[in-house]
Amino acid sequence: MTVEVRDASTDDLIGCHSCLEAVAREGRWLSRLNAPPIKQYTAFVSGLRAANAPQIVAVEDRVVGWCDIAPGAVPFRTHVGSLGMGLIATHRGQGLGQRLLSLAIERARQRQLERVELSVLHDNDPARALYQRFGFQIEGRRARDWRHEGRYRDSILMALDISDR
Repeated sequence: MTVEVRDASTDDLIGCHSCLEAVAREGRWLSRLNAPPIKQYTAFVSGLRAANAPQIVAVEDRVVGWCDIAPGAVPFRTHVGSLGMGLIATHRGQGLGQRLLSLAIERARQRQLERVELSVLHDNDPARALYQRFGFQIEGRRARDWRHEGRYRDSILMALDISDR
């Protein structure tokens, strides 16, 4: 079956939440171990829609991945977006991350965002490699930023200038 990568619709909300929950529960890729409660997640997605912010999904028979770029909430950071993305385990390594990220960045440019920032765990080599292929640059590191079951991990801060300057 072919995986469709497209803009998210309101019908994708529950599927996106379930996908986020599955990736978070792996305890390895995200800086969270669970999806937020559905009410909180619904408010986040409503905020994305109100801001006309990119939210992209990969869908097979269900949502298997997502990528969103949430614009800054304060007036002097509205030109900057914060990226979040993930794919369920069965759909990694198939180029879907690249497809999700490509469309999300295209939508961010259309929305006239100028910069996309992200935080990735230091040992998430596949994600770091993907971001670097797109031109994201490392801008910093938060040491011992994440702790789970006595294990510490650093966060790598990365950004991409998508302005036309």
